Parts: sequence; C-alpha cells; structure tokens
Amino acid sequence: MKLPDPIIIDPQSVPALNWGIIGPGGIAETFVGATQKHTSQRFAAVASRTAGRGDEFASKFNIPRVHANYAELVADDELDAIYIASHQGDHFEHAMLAIEAGKSILVEKPITYLPEQAEQIFAAAARHKVLAMEAMWTRYLPQSTILRQLLASGELGTPELLTASFCADNRAIERLWKPGGGGIVYDMGIYPIAMAQQILGTAKSITATGLVRPDGMDEESYTILTYESGARASLTMSGIASLPISASCSFENAIVTFGEPFFVPSSISVKTKDFYPEQSTWVDESGIAGHEGLSYQATWFAKYLSKGRIESEVHTHAETVEGIAIAHEITTQIGAKPF
Repeated sequence: MKLPDPIIIDPQSVPALNWGIIGPGGIAETFVGATQKHTSQRFAAVASRTAGRGDEFASKFNIPRVHANYAELVADDELDAIYIASHQGDHFEHAMLAIEAGKSILVEKPITYLPEQAEQIFAAAARHKVLAMEAMWTRYLPQSTILRQLLASGELGTPELLTASFCADNRAIERLWKPGGGGIVYDMGIYPIAMAQQILGTAKSITATGLVRPDGMDEESYTILTYESGARASLTMSGIASLPISASCSFENAIVTFGEPFFVPSSISVKTKDFYPEQSTWVDESGIAGHEGLSYQATWFAKYLSKGRIESEVHTHAETVEGIAIAHEITTQIGAKPF
C-alpha cells in the first residue's frame, strides 16, 4: 500500500501572531523555543505568579513585555493569542480569563480535568468568537496527516484492535505526583487516549484497573475500550515502569504502526497481514525532532485563526471533551483523585 505524502503547512504562509504566555514553566520553554526556531510566530509578552520568573523567561527568549499578573497580560491589546501552560488545575481559570478578554487560546493538554469545564471553555469561546484549542500537538505532526489520509481513503478497511502504551519511569518529576499538577492518566495517558479516538472514534464502553498511591495519585492503569463496530483498544499508562512508547492498529486489510515514541515526530508504517508482510514506511527526516514538534501546532493555530475558525478541524471541541471524559472515567474506576 502506497503511503500518501504528509500535509505540512509552510510556517511562512500563515500570519505571524503576537503571543502571550501564561505559566512560563518547563513546557512553555519547550514550546516557545521550538516555535521560535521553526516558525515565524512572535512571543510578545509573558506573566508569572512566581516573582522574577517572568523576567527570567522574557530574557531567555527575547520577549519584550513582562506583565505583573495574568489579568494584565490578557488585557494587552497587542496580543493575538494566549498560550496557557500553567498547572492543569489552573487551566480552567486561566482559559476563561483569556476568553473573557477576547483572546484566542492554546491550552496545554489536558485542557481541564473535568469534561464539563472543557465544555464551558468552548461555549465561552463560541460566544466571544475566539479560537480555543487544546494543545494536542500529536494531531498536527506530519505522520498524523498521513494517518488521516489513510483513514479517509478506506484502503485500510475496518479497524479491529489498537494497542497504545505510554510507560515511563517519571517518579522524579515532582509535578506529576501532586493534585492539580499532573496525574499519569491525564498527563501521559492522554496521548494513547487521543490515538484511540483518532482511529476508532467514540468508545462504547470503558473498563479500567490500575495502581493508586495512598494520597490518591494514579501510578499505572490498564484500560480496554470497546466500540460499536466491534473494535477494541488496549491502553497502558505507567509513571513507574518503562516500556516502548508505542502505538499500532490492526485493520481489516493492513497493520499501521508508529515509530517510537509515537507522540513526537517519528514515522508511520503500513504492512500487509501476511506472515511475510510487505511494508511501506514514511520516516520524518525534517530535522524537527522530539518536542520541537510542538511548533507544528503553532502554525496550524495561526492558520485557523486567520480563517476565523473557533476550533481545530483535526481535534474538535467535541473530541477534546470526549478525551477528558475518558481520562476522568479511567481515574474514577481505579479510585484515583489527581485533582
């Protein structure tokens, strides 16, 4: 089976937005650095609740303005968009603050812990006619554009069984183990969840088991999703054990496999189901490696904003809410309380 070419938007073909930053922590550093390196997007202002952090961040990335607080930041008339990278438990507050100020937002995943809060964010964005996106950056990577074309063509046939795993010993990352700051299902497991959504659609049933710390933070989970079509998905998420970060799906006519780790720029392969299969593989050789792939979503965001869209075409508001709902159901079933 011949693989289609990836759909890559030229970063110079979209408007260079003026971005403001809420929550200048580690992921914001990665996003800003990658976006400055690979796109024409501009970062014009930053604010932080931590004294001196905004100035430090601004100096590192040549950002001209540091605001005293988030309310002042979102009121900055020169900003086109706000990137929200605060702790997960603060996303709802900060998203609503920016939307009420008339700003379009890109919110780090997960956009919220609760599906009803995500719905409120998107309803507010619709009222104010601003773009609101969860930063599910995997949807904007080149290999994902190939996957979407394969799915649309119908050549793969009916999906049967998907397996996706994100297991990495992250016990040293303090944030993941604090209520409101992480949780393995919401922070890491959201990627396997999003992969299952993209390929299989809406789940009919969710069955989960796992390991939970005495303080309620989830360590590990194993989830089976079933679908009206008869397809199944097996998702494994762990913050204490390390395994290949992999994703693959068996279809009626072929097997699709992503390079490891599947959520960064990597590769996609399609092979026949024969004992000695024929295989076609596309490998990302762009030089945009690892978390530098965060830059792709900034370009897609700018494109959507220039066209007056209020949601992503490839990761809709409904899909975002559904992903949060799945994560919430998994943590509920295993007895975790990550927020």
